[in-house]
Amino acid sequence: MSFGQARETFEFDLGQKINVLSDKAYRQSSKNEFEAVGNVVISHFKNTIYGERARINFTSGEAEVVGNVRYIAPELTLYGTKLKYNFLTKSIDIENARVLSDNYAITGKRIIQTTSDIIYAEDAEYTTCKDCPESWSIYGKKIRITVGKYVQINNAFIKVNGVIAMYIPYIVFPIKQKRETGFLFPYVGFSSDEGFRYQQPFFWVIDDYKDLTLTPSTFGDRGFGGELQYRQNIKEKTWVEFNSLQINDRIYEPYKILKTLSGKKDYRHFTDIETHYVYKHFLNGHIYFNETSDLDTIRDLDYFSRDRLKGTEVGGGGFLEGRSTLFSFGIQSYYNKNILISDPTKFDDQYVQILPKLTFSSVPYNLIHGQYPFLKNLAIGFNSDYTIFKQNKVIASDPIRNARRLNLAPYIDWQLGNLGPVFFSHQTKLDYQSYSFPRVSDNSFSKKGFIYETEAKFELEKVYGLSYVEEKPINLNEKEKSSKSNKLIDMNTNKELISTIGTLPEFKNTNIEEKVYVYNKSYRHSQEYKIKHYYLGEQNYRGNKKFLTQIENDTGQFDYLDALRDREHLSNQTTSLDSLPLANTIELQWNNNVIKKTAKNFDPYKNNQYLKDNFSYSQMLFFDISQGMDLNTESTKLEDRLTRLYVNSGFNIGKYALSAQEFFSHKTGEHKLISSFGLNFDSFILNSNFSYNSFDSKNTPVTKLFGYDLVLNVNDLLTFKNKIDYNLDTKSLTQSSYSVLYSPINNCWKLEFNYSRDLIEKRVGVLLYINYNENNFASINVR
Repeated sequence: MSFGQARETFEFDLGQKINVLSDKAYRQSSKNEFEAVGNVVISHFKNTIYGERARINFTSGEAEVVGNVRYIAPELTLYGTKLKYNFLTKSIDIENARVLSDNYAITGKRIIQTTSDIIYAEDAEYTTCKDCPESWSIYGKKIRITVGKYVQINNAFIKVNGVIAMYIPYIVFPIKQKRETGFLFPYVGFSSDEGFRYQQPFFWVIDDYKDLTLTPSTFGDRGFGGELQYRQNIKEKTWVEFNSLQINDRIYEPYKILKTLSGKKDYRHFTDIETHYVYKHFLNGHIYFNETSDLDTIRDLDYFSRDRLKGTEVGGGGFLEGRSTLFSFGIQSYYNKNILISDPTKFDDQYVQILPKLTFSSVPYNLIHGQYPFLKNLAIGFNSDYTIFKQNKVIASDPIRNARRLNLAPYIDWQLGNLGPVFFSHQTKLDYQSYSFPRVSDNSFSKKGFIYETEAKFELEKVYGLSYVEEKPINLNEKEKSSKSNKLIDMNTNKELISTIGTLPEFKNTNIEEKVYVYNKSYRHSQEYKIKHYYLGEQNYRGNKKFLTQIENDTGQFDYLDALRDREHLSNQTTSLDSLPLANTIELQWNNNVIKKTAKNFDPYKNNQYLKDNFSYSQMLFFDISQGMDLNTESTKLEDRLTRLYVNSGFNIGKYALSAQEFFSHKTGEHKLISSFGLNFDSFILNSNFSYNSFDSKNTPVTKLFGYDLVLNVNDLLTFKNKIDYNLDTKSLTQSSYSVLYSPINNCWKLEFNYSRDLIEKRVGVLLYINYNENNFASINVR
């Protein structure tokens, strides 16, 4: 046995170089062992082991380290009281251990690492709270860690502040981006009428492109059921998704109001499927369809259906569209069930379906392009569509709802060019619709006419400043001069006051330069003056007289294409009241824009990006005004000739944003206002809106609506949220929500209390967010 001197380094080779540093060291030649005592440090490749005492066997390559053991590897750090390490197999066995990684921590009775990427832990707890492990943790009899990938826990108990809150038989926490099979966080709900709701999702990764989530559920008094989700990524931008909730409901009966047990089980479901398809950037399609056993599921199962309902219908459809350099074409079709009917189990056979609609359009074809007088450019093109409208149940006395419509709109664009600073252009368009009615005797109708639009405009533009990035050096000697000029002087002795204890080291008098980037901005103000003339040629109507009478009123039209162009501005539709009559009208426009141009810093590592992506643009101010004048009005008074007035204005400067849009009818004195206002500060964010609509006030009440969305950061711990939609006319809240979010500084969990109400019901909720990985919060919600 030999003795080694204090704090000496010992190096030996077991196939790999091993360095040992300790206060003392002993070698037993008979056992071929080496023992280090006192402040032991062992280095092996990129791994380092610290301890009070270590024993190394040269034959087996095993080492045993005891006393405040610490094992440091690039991907994690292990702490414990006793560690066994094999230099040949690199296996680790550590007792009373703690694992620390960048974004999680595990403590356990025993931790074993058999390979470089697999760690096993016994009687251990997992948490992301490295500085506050009692905030939340998950205890498991057995834990498996795949380093850099995920954590698997068997027989898991979720603990909050040391108290067991929930049991989960198996759970997986990703510590990587790749999806993994396992149980997900459960969904918890509570209703005073229906009882306790618990849903436990199980996520199955079928392969890299497909997964399935199965969620067995108990819905309180309603009974048992579950959810199913299937997702598949077929290729880039081509995917399919299926969702379904199914339940054997013990409460539901049609027209039943009270939520008492019905004495039977009623099978109910809400199901949807959605898919998207893209082929070589010139063909794409989308299909979305949902179906429900009864329309009451939209209210009873709203936690599932609310995000899957589109508009006031269930059902759906889809489209397929393609494009080339010359043409674009498409087909779309929809088959919907109206939910605004009294019987939740019946189909509204009077609802009009679109089965299908075909579209075919061209790009503008340039016939002439040059610098010819009054003929700078001449182009032709067309838009067309063919639509089948279908109503399942026909009532003879009702308006005609089964029709096939052909819409054609060929046009000629003629750019005359500039006359001085004024640019002239003209468009002539044919507006043609042909109808066939398969279920009536007089089975055809058509209407056509030409629309002429002439425009003269000129623009003024002024640019303020120059946008560029400037590098300016900062000379440290100038800093020193400025600091000397700010010395403190005693007024009595006229000597410098010493504000430090001792002496400061001298600075070398060298010119060390630092660079600072100065971003200079420029602003462009553009003004556009336009005068436009609309003229409607003779309108021809032929065919079914009943349908002609029907489309004179907007309630009898399928859509805006059915409107009679010479009477469209007399319609009660809001879009008609917003627009100008086309018969013989002049429109005056004045449009203003202020655009901010900001230079971007040049990045030499982005190939071919600087020349085309070296500036960013944002609109700061805009003000647009438009006024129409009807030349067909026989009155000589100006106010009788004026049609609608349109004003659109707003700004977006820094943390402030404001916009307002106004439509005003001179003839009726009615108007529509839509406005919004926003503030965005570090302490709070406020977005508000106000709308007023008095159009058609003789038949419908005036609409006055106000709403806002407020997020207030009270301090670092509390955030208050409030959203309000208020009807100023009825003086009632249409919907409102309040919530308080508590976010501890440790960033391990968050707790949110919320209250919401609408015209039908009130809701109280509690959401617990747990940071199971680096800033990936999952919610356990109670509602």
